[in-house]
Amino acid sequence: MEQYDLLAPGNLVRFVGDVLKTIGWPAIVAILVSICVVTRLITEYQSRSRGISEGRPRPVRTVPYWLPWLGHGPAFAWDHVDLIQKSRKSMKEAVFGIYMGGTKHDIVLAPSLVNSVLAARGTSSTDLINYALEKIFGDRGVVRKLNPVDHHTLNHNIPNLLMREPFLTEGTRTATRLIEREIPNLVTNCRSIVDQMLWERGSQAIVVDGEDPLACEVNFFALIRRFVGHVTTAIFMGEAILEAFPALLEDVFTLDNQFVPLSMGIPRLAHPGVSAAHVARRRLLDSLTEYHQAFVAWDDGIDPGLTFRDLDDISEPIKERIRKCKELGLSARSSAPIHLSLLWAMNGNSPNVVFWHLLRMYASPTLLEEIRKEVAPYVKIVRQESGFAFQEAPKLSIDTDALVKSCPLLKASFYETLRLDSAPLSFRGVTADLTITESAEDAAIAGVAQPRSYELKKGDTVAIPHAVLHTDPKYFANPRDYDPMRFISTDSETGQRKANVHTIKPFGGGVSGCEGRAFAERKLLAFAAAIITMWDVKPAQEGGFTIPEHRPSGAAYLPRKDVRVRITQRA
Repeated sequence: MEQYDLLAPGNLVRFVGDVLKTIGWPAIVAILVSICVVTRLITEYQSRSRGISEGRPRPVRTVPYWLPWLGHGPAFAWDHVDLIQKSRKSMKEAVFGIYMGGTKHDIVLAPSLVNSVLAARGTSSTDLINYALEKIFGDRGVVRKLNPVDHHTLNHNIPNLLMREPFLTEGTRTATRLIEREIPNLVTNCRSIVDQMLWERGSQAIVVDGEDPLACEVNFFALIRRFVGHVTTAIFMGEAILEAFPALLEDVFTLDNQFVPLSMGIPRLAHPGVSAAHVARRRLLDSLTEYHQAFVAWDDGIDPGLTFRDLDDISEPIKERIRKCKELGLSARSSAPIHLSLLWAMNGNSPNVVFWHLLRMYASPTLLEEIRKEVAPYVKIVRQESGFAFQEAPKLSIDTDALVKSCPLLKASFYETLRLDSAPLSFRGVTADLTITESAEDAAIAGVAQPRSYELKKGDTVAIPHAVLHTDPKYFANPRDYDPMRFISTDSETGQRKANVHTIKPFGGGVSGCEGRAFAERKLLAFAAAIITMWDVKPAQEGGFTIPEHRPSGAAYLPRKDVRVRITQRA
């Protein structure tokens, strides 16, 4: 064979090509198959139960796999819920390991063990936050290299302001005002795309002729995703950013559509969707750099220019985060990945959840009417007399606090939607050797004589797949059925009904869970109650609704296929 300088440009490719010609494809395939078989046999042997003594912590056994280095990675990317459910059956353990990209991940599947991991001092989410900042949000290393105190302030302390007063009250007030203002414009029945609202333009809205009241056909997920995203972004980041960058949310959704491949480090040239996500991310970082620069100027009393005229409606936690970035000496470009992580977090979950919640209610007419009656005292359509032959446009009045406190069926239907239609993953890095023990109750449910303890080693990564717990028949009867009543309890003394989340953790858990979960629940309930009060939604075709299959995403599932609906105003 010809001699090559393998360091010279192009020589390595030529060398590989000549090797393939010399060996031949049949031999190469045979070698690859042999490697996979050997890998499987070795990992099968390593996964066997050995050295397990009664009363002593058990080592975390790894599920056998076929592919060297990649391990379970392809199956995890395709459907992590299915992979983990099958692995649980074969391993018969409450904790087991899967291998991806050269790293072992400990999967925890009993509620008591989940609580132990989330509460443990020997675990941390810092490394995983840094991983996401790099792989998904484009951090070049500046944020990841901050000292631990400043890193924690930016990524935990300031976002935690979203869970506390005064933001809970101020944010709820802002959300209520925007929802009241925009819900009547969910569809405008304008035939020209130029006259439609931004959120209508991607939904293929078509006005239906000859209908009374006027009806519009839309792609329901596309409409709700953009509408909820628009309002949510305005709540947190102000309205100026949406006016300055009309395509901002389209890029966020392009990024979210490829969240799983990006998180697994799949190269951009390997798939056209991943390549499009990289382009969208670059535009988002450019936009957020301008946004950051404009706020810093505005905050210093300098005119930010014509693009950003009024930035006062930005929420206080966002303002504090930008000020902290400036205080730490981070440039606008270096700060942009932090802003993008939050922009994705607010738009990669909430719009999807509202879509599934609405679809579940509209697909169940009896449930829909019960919930409409329940929310009627707190969500009202108001029409003012104009004094002219035509009527004024209807307006909404929402008492969000009363809605959250007094509508158990609405909340239960929301929890049931989260149980069925979201798949959050909580990750932790193990910073010190840790032993976790399941409760006696979980042991009894699993059918084992004694509670099991497991050793988690320093350097391990722990993954908690909440969707697997949410669909476990040991905790939920008929887990695939949509039944909000499973979350309803009745007080034996007062007879009042109450909605309880109990086993599920719909927003993940601990510091890596949804930072604004208390506010998120208020906001999402207000969206759902307002839309079902103001709008009727029916399938565009004859027959009832079909709930689409799930497609994996970062948190709440995406639908594999959109749902075409006909929407009319009820007022």
